[in-house]
Amino acid sequence: MAKRKKSNVGMILSGLSVLLGLAAIVMLFLPAVAGKITGTTYTGLQITFGYTTEGLLSIEVFKFSFMNLLTYILAAAGVVFAILSAMGRSGKFASFIAAAAFIVSGVFFILAPSFLIGISENMEEAYELAVGGIIGAVCAFLAGLLSLFKSFAK
Repeated sequence: MAKRKKSNVGMILSGLSVLLGLAAIVMLFLPAVAGKITGTTYTGLQITFGYTTEGLLSIEVFKFSFMNLLTYILAAAGVVFAILSAMGRSGKFASFIAAAAFIVSGVFFILAPSFLIGISENMEEAYELAVGGIIGAVCAFLAGLLSLFKSFAK
């Protein structure tokens, strides 16, 4: 009997999933939301950990938002479980957990403007998703899909 070659498809899918998950985490440094009226953009760091304008008057624009932090925590958890899946630990369980974490993170990227806490609640300024939020959501969703495919690959 001939030995059957082991397929590397699962390893490739896990590797791509990890890279896309890391790309989603890096979106922390790009504009995540933009004001609809003013066009001012705010990075993922600013909307997550708070932002205060400096100048003659110091105005707190955003406060700490746990839900926006959870977006990046879930992406990081997805990366960890995708790495565990690539190493062969935990069988298909790690792939399912990674997929769930990535997909929920993608949904939270889309919902980032609704998770803002600050003066925008009392002002007429409304916020929409910016480039970093869109790219982060796409990367997280793709990483989740690749993790799901990995769990079904032999």
